[in-house]
Amino acid sequence: MLKLENVSAAYGQSPVLFGIDLEVGDAEAVTLIGRNGVGKTTLLRAVMGLHPVSGGDVRLGGAGVTRTPAFGRARAGLAYVPQGRGLFPHLTVHENLLMGLPALGGRADARREIPDLVYDLFPICRDMAGRKAGNLSGGQQQQVAIGRALTTRPRYLLLDEPTEGIQPSIVQEIEEALTRVRRELRVAVLLVEQYLDFAWAFADRYYVMQKGQVVESGLTADTPQQAVQRYLGV
Repeated sequence: MLKLENVSAAYGQSPVLFGIDLEVGDAEAVTLIGRNGVGKTTLLRAVMGLHPVSGGDVRLGGAGVTRTPAFGRARAGLAYVPQGRGLFPHLTVHENLLMGLPALGGRADARREIPDLVYDLFPICRDMAGRKAGNLSGGQQQQVAIGRALTTRPRYLLLDEPTEGIQPSIVQEIEEALTRVRRELRVAVLLVEQYLDFAWAFADRYYVMQKGQVVESGLTADTPQQAVQRYLGV
C-alpha cells in the first residue's frame, strides 16, 4: 500500500499542502481531482521525492520513505509521469524508453531490456522507435512517457493529467492500456485528472483537494460525476 499520513509541504515560507491523508491499495486506481493550483501536482512530486515534505510521512509497502530520495523510491517501485510528459525531445523514442532502465538498480528483476509488454500496450513505441520524441503528437508522447515509466516495473504509477491535450481516440487507448497494466501487472495507479469521464471510468476511488487539503473522498461507483463537478468549475 502507498500511504500518506498527515503530509504537509511548502514552497519556501508558503505552505501548499496541509495534513494530507491518502492511500492507494495494491492494484487499485485512485483519482485526485480539484481546480488548478490546489496542490495536486505538488502532492505527486512529494510522493515521488521530488519535493520535500515538511511534515507527516510517506509510506510504501509499510516502510517509511519520507526521507528516501527519488531514485530510491523509483527502485522501491514508484514511477511518475509528470504533467507535460517529461520526455527528452532530441532523443529517439527508443532512447527515451532506455532512460527508465537505470531505475531498476540492483533489483532482482533488473533485466536491462525494455519489457515486451510496453510494445504490446503501446505499439507506437516500436513503430516510431527511431523518431525523435519531440516530433511526436501529444498523444503519442503520452504513450511513450507511460511506456518509459513501465520499463521500471513499478508497483505504483503516478500520472499527472495524462489526458491533457489528447484526442479522444488516444484517451481511449490509454485507458485500455492502463486497465491492462492493473489487471496483468497488478500495478496501482494514482491519477491526477480534470477529465471526469476518464477518471470515473478508470478509478475505483477519488479524493478532492481544495486549498491544499483533502475535502472529500469516496467510491467513484457510488458518486455521480455531477456531485464533484463543482470542485472543478471556476
